[in-house]
Parts: sequence; C-alpha cells; structure tokens
Amino acid sequence: MNPPILHLLNNCKTLRSLKSIHARLLIDNSVVLSDFVINKLLRLYSRFGATDYARKVFDEITQPNAHIWTSLIHGYVESRQYDESFSVFIYMRREPISVLNFTISSVLKALARLTRFKDGQAVYGFVLKYGFGFDLIVQNAVLDLFMRCGKVDVARLTFDEMCEKDIVSWNLMIFGYVNYDRVDIARNIFDRMPERNVVSWTSMICGYVKAGDMAEAQVLFDSMPVKDLASWNVMVSGYMDIGDCVNAKIIFGKMPIHDTGSWNIMISGFFKAGELESAKDFFARMPNKNVMSWGIMLDGCMKNGDIDGARCIFDQMPVKNLVTWSTMISGYARNGQPLNALELFERFKEQDIKPDETFILGIISVCSQLGIVDAAESIIHKYVRPSLLSDLRVVTSLIDMYAKCGNIEKALQMFEMAQPKDLLCYSTMIAALANHGLGHMAILLFETMQRANVKPDSVTFLGILTACNHGGLVDEGRKYFKQMTEEFGIQPSEKHYACVVDLLGRVGCLEEAYNLIRNMPIAPHSVVWGALLAACRVHCNVELAEVVAAELFKIEPDNSGNYILLSNIYAAVERWNSVAKVRAKIREHRVRKNKGSSWIELGHVVHEFVMGDMSHTDSDSILLILDLLCQDMKLSGCLIDP
Repeated sequence: MNPPILHLLNNCKTLRSLKSIHARLLIDNSVVLSDFVINKLLRLYSRFGATDYARKVFDEITQPNAHIWTSLIHGYVESRQYDESFSVFIYMRREPISVLNFTISSVLKALARLTRFKDGQAVYGFVLKYGFGFDLIVQNAVLDLFMRCGKVDVARLTFDEMCEKDIVSWNLMIFGYVNYDRVDIARNIFDRMPERNVVSWTSMICGYVKAGDMAEAQVLFDSMPVKDLASWNVMVSGYMDIGDCVNAKIIFGKMPIHDTGSWNIMISGFFKAGELESAKDFFARMPNKNVMSWGIMLDGCMKNGDIDGARCIFDQMPVKNLVTWSTMISGYARNGQPLNALELFERFKEQDIKPDETFILGIISVCSQLGIVDAAESIIHKYVRPSLLSDLRVVTSLIDMYAKCGNIEKALQMFEMAQPKDLLCYSTMIAALANHGLGHMAILLFETMQRANVKPDSVTFLGILTACNHGGLVDEGRKYFKQMTEEFGIQPSEKHYACVVDLLGRVGCLEEAYNLIRNMPIAPHSVVWGALLAACRVHCNVELAEVVAAELFKIEPDNSGNYILLSNIYAAVERWNSVAKVRAKIREHRVRKNKGSSWIELGHVVHEFVMGDMSHTDSDSILLILDLLCQDMKLSGCLIDP
C-alpha cells in the first residue's frame, strides 16, 4: 500500500482530478499493487457519477475479489442504477466467490427501490441458505424491501422474529407504517422504542403531517430533545399543506438556520394559498436561490394568473433549463396567450436544449389554439420522433391540433393510429367531430366507445351534446342529457346546461330552455343565460329577452356584448326608444365594447389583427383591398352590416 497514493485519493474532490490521478497510476503501473487502491478508485468513480469509468476499471481486473465486486454493485446502487447492480450480482453468483453481508444489503436496497418483490424473495432465500439470516445489516435491508414492496405484515413478522434490533430496524418499521398511512401502528412502535434519534422523531412527525393532524405533529415536535433542519422543514411544509400560512411563518421564524429548501417550501406554500405578494416577498429576501427556487416562482405566477410576473421572473433567471422553458411556454398557452408562447418557442429553438414529451405537448397545444397547421407540421417533422407516435398522450394532442387547424381527415387518421384508445382519446375525437358539424359521426363514435367498455365522463358528454347542438339533433340531445344524469350519475356543469339551452333555443323551444335554467341545481352563470339571449334574438322573443338580459346585467354588468345583443333584438322589431335606452345604459355604466381580434398564418409567420389597430406594416394595402371587396359586394347586391 502506497500512502502518498491513498492521500491523493482521499483528498480527491472532483472527477477531473480523479482521472488525473488514475492516469498517473496507470503510467507508473502502480494500480496493480493493491486491491485496496482499486476498491478506492471504484468507489470514487461511482461517487462522482461516473459508473461507466468504474465499470471499465473493473473489467480490467482478471480476478476481482468479493470486496471489489461489492464496490461495483454498491456504486451502481448509490448512482440509482438499480437494474445494473442486480445484473452484476447475478454475474457475480456465477463465479466461485463468497458474497459479503454488504453485497447482499446493497442488492436488497436496489430491489427495494425497484419494488421487485419476486427477485427480492429469491435473494432472501439465498440469505437464509448461506447463513445471513441473523446478520443485522442484512435483516434491516430485508425489512426495507418488504416495506417498500407493500408487504407490511411480512415485514412486521420478520421484525418481531429478529433476535437483535438496532435503531435502524425500529426506524424502518416506523417509516414503512407511515408510508402506508398506518400512523397509529407507527406511533405504537415509536412509543416502544428503547432509544430514539432525530430520524425516529422526524419520521413520526411526518406521519402526523401526512395525515393532516398538525396538532399532534406540533406536540411531538415540541417534545423533540434535538431538532435538526429536516424536522423544522417538515413542520413548515405540514402547515403550508393545510393552508395555514400563519403558523408556517411562525415556525419558519423560529428556525435557527434556513437552507434553500426551507425558503422554497414557504414560497411554494404561499402560491398554493394564493398569497402571491407573500411569495414574491420571500423570494426577494432569499439569500441563495437555486434552479428550483426560480422554477417555483415561475410556475406559481403562471398558475395564479400573473403572466407578466412570470415573464419577469423568466427573463431574470440566471440559468434556464428545459423545465423552465416548458413552464413558460405551456403557461402562455393555458392562459390564452398562444402568440407569446410561439414567440418564446422561436427563442427556444436558438438554445442547445433537446425538448422532451411534455415540452412537445405544450407546443402542440399552442398550434391548436392558433390553428396554424404549417407551423405545427414543421414542429412535428422536427421534434415528434416515430417512437413518440406510440405515446397516446402525444397522439391525442395531435388529434386535437389537426381538428382545430381544420384538418378533420388527418385527425381521424391519427385517431385510427391510437392503440389502445383511452377515454381522453375518444372524448377528443368526439369533440373534434362535433365542432366540425359531423354530429352523426360523433354519435356513432360515442356508441362505439361504450361497446369498447370505455365509460364516458363529463367531458365526453359535453362533446356529444355539442354534436347534437351543431347538428340540430334535439331528441338525441335530450336523450344524452338524461342518460348523463340518470344512467351515469354525472352532475351537469354550466357548460352542459348552456349546450342544451342553445340546442333547444335553435329550434325555438325557448320556454323549455327557460324552465331548464330555472330548475338548475346550481346558480346559472352568464354562459347559460347568454345562450338563451342569443336564441331570443334568432326568434325575436322580446319579452323573454328582457328577462334574460336583466339576469345577465346583474352577473356581468361590464360585458358590452349583452347590451348590444338586447339592442339588436329591439332594433329587429323596430322598438327604437328601447334601443336608445340600452345605448344610454351603456354610456351610464361606461361599458366599453370588447375589441375583436383575429390572426392568420402566412409562410410560418402569424399575423394578428385587432379592431382599430393600424400598426401592421401592410395596413394601407389591407384596407384598400377591403374597400374594393365592399364595393364589389354592393355591386353584387349584398347587404353589408354597418
């Protein structure tokens, strides 16, 4: 054994320096002198995450001993390459080498993390056969395996039969019972422990926190003889999980030290409770921020509707990874800002980052909202690998995208590719057919879905009711609405009621639609009343329109569309005094007309147009063409709305 070599290895802090030392050993031919040095090299390579280098070192050894085999197996386990560790163990068993207790415990740990109980049973048989059944390290590994594989009763039997138990044995049982929500049994074991350490206390507190019993968790926490950072963080997290920000702040304020995780727990909790300003305040006060801190802020702002705040955070981030780009782009898409999402995607393409499935799904959603098929096809060609087309989530997103881009044939092709089809896939296709006016096809697909023993949910029924609505299929609509409530026990939402009201209104069944609204078990919102008001305009039912409009003015007094619709109904029957009163009410309440907008895709570029906006570079040419079209329509005898 060479002391200078061991000194170098013991003080090695980086993979780069380890490779340098290893290279020097190879040049000096000193690596063959000691199995201890080889063992040290294997462990260090694994510790630095370079298990491939560790394997190369191992493969160069002609006759590795049990310690070297165990170092390689343990290295794979510590690097979370559990399958590799088990494969090496199988290979080791073919050699005439006696295994060590640490070999067995490492393999059992790998199988526990993989929850491979059958393989664990085989190794346990080996344990009993070769006399490791009374080895405490191995017995603890067996307990961990049984608990993680859900064999709680088997673990308890093994625990009770153990001749010797240490604090690890007791802690494993507490952790296992807590993990399976059996806090009462965990507490019984905790109370019986001959001695406890901070892990014992923290595990038990975790059990009460998980059960939502913060009162008992607090009592136990206050009784802890020594509190570590983990126990403080568990308490803060527990209070935040139940939305008790006040007590979370009190605990946080009493903490002797805070790590980045402590701050992250507080910020995440504030966002869950809807306290945006508190979250921003804590983030600003953080002494050290990591990638997770920035990610929590970004996601929290997005989910709470603070889009500008999220963008500000995103632009300030020192390091942007795939998750942050994906959060920002999908956040824009979810909050109805697909153009901003597309602009950000163009910036993403300049980064050297490979997108994953979640990112691709977000981009497909953006293209769906904008209806831009050319850009979508380009993205699919570049990012959607053939293997992803076997992923049902991706295929379902593509069905939705093609349908919203107007290509129902391509959507149907994608639907046929999906195998097997789940509820979301069927529901997406039914909604696509409904929105394209193919009501009968949607109904046929709905019946096919039920024959395939796929049970519909509220989303599916919304699609089928939309199909009936667009196709004017009143009897079918009544049938499916009744089936939804009586046969499947699904409580209709406002969207379902609005759909049926619109369907009845289209065919002039205004009284039936009005009675349906009056008998709703939930308070009707604007979308339901709005559907009936639109029907009143079609059928010129002024009396009912006035009743409906009065309800809408209470719910959304600033929505200009309701005033204009009522005004148009009065105008249709030439009640000009009533028209004047509605317009006076608009001025009185200072209601502003919502600006319309539209967009079009040309050459992979999206052009957006907003009413009254003259900022487009080709505005003059566009207005000229529009004027020429209007003149041509007048000459053709067409009536043009003012």
